[in-house]
Amino acid sequence: MSTQDVHPDATVRGRTWSWREPERGEHFRRCSWCGSIHPEDLAAEPSWLPEWADQKYGWPHKFYVDVTNQDPERLYVIGSSWGPSVPTGYTVEWIAWDALTPDQLEVARRDGYFDRDRTPSFVYFGTRPKHHAKFYTIHLSDPELDEAVKHTIEQRSGLAFDFEDGRVRWRRAET
Repeated sequence: MSTQDVHPDATVRGRTWSWREPERGEHFRRCSWCGSIHPEDLAAEPSWLPEWADQKYGWPHKFYVDVTNQDPERLYVIGSSWGPSVPTGYTVEWIAWDALTPDQLEVARRDGYFDRDRTPSFVYFGTRPKHHAKFYTIHLSDPELDEAVKHTIEQRSGLAFDFEDGRVRWRRAET
């Protein structure tokens, strides 16, 4: 199995995948194809519990984790609205895009709001004590992945995985 076998759909579509450096205020890398947290970065996190994705998507192909933010006081764009008027029914301060300060615009740029063809009408800011990430178990099939990293993730998730002939098999992780 090769690294490209992790995401064969990428190759079929004439693309490749890679690990993106941390962005948007996060401290961990993500897969450019599926957005998964890097296995090494997940294994290095001191505490997380898997929240397994719904079975309709082929359980146990993915789980979600909350990763402690290393800079919990940092400001983020927490919400955005693309409508013509201030959203109602919220207890947050919505700020019109055109009224953002230079510092607020920098936060919005860091958080990816300049990656689009248009900008939101309103945003609100806040802190984030945790980052929400997803982990696709197919990344455990990467032949370049250190066995200790794979073992750590399997132990903490409670399942062990075997990847053979393009198929995945799972079993309870040994304690």
